[in-house]
Amino acid sequence: MPLVRPVLILCLGLVTLAASARAQKPAELQFDQNHGAWTEVLRAYVQADRFDYKALSLNRAKLDQYLGALQSVAREEFETWSKEQRYAFWINAYNAYTIHLVAKSYPLDSIKDLGGLFKSPWDKPFIPLGHLFPDGVKKELTLNNIEHDVLRPKFKDARVHAAINCASRGCPSLRKEAFVAEKLGTQLDEQVRAWLADATRNRFDREKSKLQVSEIFSWFKEDFVRDGGSVREWLAKYAPEEHAAWLRDTKKEVDLSYLEYSWKLNDVERPKR
Repeated sequence: MPLVRPVLILCLGLVTLAASARAQKPAELQFDQNHGAWTEVLRAYVQADRFDYKALSLNRAKLDQYLGALQSVAREEFETWSKEQRYAFWINAYNAYTIHLVAKSYPLDSIKDLGGLFKSPWDKPFIPLGHLFPDGVKKELTLNNIEHDVLRPKFKDARVHAAINCASRGCPSLRKEAFVAEKLGTQLDEQVRAWLADATRNRFDREKSKLQVSEIFSWFKEDFVRDGGSVREWLAKYAPEEHAAWLRDTKKEVDLSYLEYSWKLNDVERPKR
């Protein structure tokens, strides 16, 4: 029995050292919450509301570095993050893997060209982040898993529809920087306001009390109603100021319709030969 106490102390010491080692993870191995590599990609290849897939397909190093960083996050680390850090992570992951999916098959006319006869590109399991999925079981995620099983139900924020990009001209534009926890609310507000101010995607006619908005407002109506009370009220909150007042006037009838969505690839324009 005299050895029991020293052995117990030694075991407790080893456990403490192991825990300390995990807590003191080398800085170079910690995930960059600024998503710096992804911002470099966006600044290099986003041009207005388009993306230069050709240029990226010829120089994928920085994108591959970022995807590797996403995949290296352990579930134990992920679960210590704030809600805002996890939210930004999944938005950036969705956009980065969408770009990856298109770039590796470039050139193409539409992301829909990547779908099979019975499966859309959004249902293709190719994202190795299953260990971070809520159930922790899936090996590879689909883009739909991220959008409909994580982003929409876990964070319940309709602004996400202005933040994620489906590589199509009908989508809200990609931001030229990564989303980050420290300024996520501001970034999302800016994305929504820029989207609504873009007359190619949403149109406000005060004289005729007419709204022609993206089909996104029809497809995900429940999200906008949950956050705003109605699609109209949600629009009034973020619409350009000259339109917000008449949208808020509930005594005024508004004609709401949806613009046809363009699935053409949001590639940069290239000179025709």
